[in-house]
Amino acid sequence: MAIARTNAYSGPTLFSYGFRPFFLFGAFYAGLTILLWVPFYFGELSLPLAMGPADWHMHETLFGFVPAVIAGFLLTAVPNWTGRLPVNGNALIALLLAWALGRLVTNMSALVPLWSVVALNLVFPVLFAAAVCREILAGKNWRNLKVLVMFGLLVLAQGWFYLAWANGGSTRPAAYLALGVVLMLIMLIGGRIVPSFTRNYLVKRQSETLPQPFNGFDKLTVLTSAIVLLGFVLQSTGLFSLPLVFAFGFMILAGLHLVRLLRWHPELIWRDGLLLVLHVGYGFLPIGFAFMGLHFLDEGVVPIAAPIHALSTGAIGLMVIGVMCRATLGHTGHPLLASQGTSVLFAAILLAAILRIVAALSPDLSLLLMRVSHLMWVIGFWGFVALYGGKLMRPRAAPKG
Repeated sequence: MAIARTNAYSGPTLFSYGFRPFFLFGAFYAGLTILLWVPFYFGELSLPLAMGPADWHMHETLFGFVPAVIAGFLLTAVPNWTGRLPVNGNALIALLLAWALGRLVTNMSALVPLWSVVALNLVFPVLFAAAVCREILAGKNWRNLKVLVMFGLLVLAQGWFYLAWANGGSTRPAAYLALGVVLMLIMLIGGRIVPSFTRNYLVKRQSETLPQPFNGFDKLTVLTSAIVLLGFVLQSTGLFSLPLVFAFGFMILAGLHLVRLLRWHPELIWRDGLLLVLHVGYGFLPIGFAFMGLHFLDEGVVPIAAPIHALSTGAIGLMVIGVMCRATLGHTGHPLLASQGTSVLFAAILLAAILRIVAALSPDLSLLLMRVSHLMWVIGFWGFVALYGGKLMRPRAAPKG
């Protein structure tokens, strides 16, 4: 994805392109929230929150950290999709401040009126959606409207979360909707970039085996996933209970996504760390869906935390760290190679996912494994800040030559 033409911007490099501030501060916040979450969850730390520990954890992951990364990606991708100028300078600073304001009021929600928490949290997604919508419509890039629709569903889930919270209801259905939307974005965007990057890699190596192009099978997989995930959200409200149906449905999803991944030939790219992390991240979709199917067969053996963290810490965590590293290297003029340090980041997030799943399945070891898992997550995302922060704040590197 090449950088689009830019306007005559002369301000700080950090605010020249959307990926720079949102990747930097999003990664920092991803580590910070988990660093606070562990002692908060275990009662070792008191925070001025009106939300309970579980609600705060879900909120700041799904409506705090993840939207920041989505914003960084889309604010960089949309100019390339539309051929229009990027959002930068004061407009980008305003978006970042709106996001930061939401994080501030959430983390002091016990000290301010509830309405202000809700209103100030919705400023960023509304402004961001409006900015992206304007660019897509002005550029007549109709086929990417589906990405904006998905972001709109994420905002809807956020509003539902606040409605449930304000009325003392369960916020889990809203959180599950948000999780489902992010997973659908991985299927849509990841389903575009992973085979594309893989094809480029294999073509350069003159491989006769190339990823299968997007076709009817991919459409079937994405559509089936949307139906099953929507049903999962609805059943979580207590509207109905069909455990065997969902066990079968999620097992079908696991099979479909495994086949989809294998059609991209992950066995041929294991030497390229930047590609491998994306394949492994996508691989956590079939893993998470399989665990979800087992949960519906026997929730006593497989508690809901196992599939949820396979899909969140595993699929989302690895796809996010992989995309941030690759995009940062590419857009700052550095070679698309995973250094030893970058490989450590990937390994840390992978280990965080594995340990968190095992913690959910092993009650006797859960406390220890949760602590180590969360430490690995912090190492992964704060490691990104340490390794890539300078690249994000400095001008694009001059080509060597």
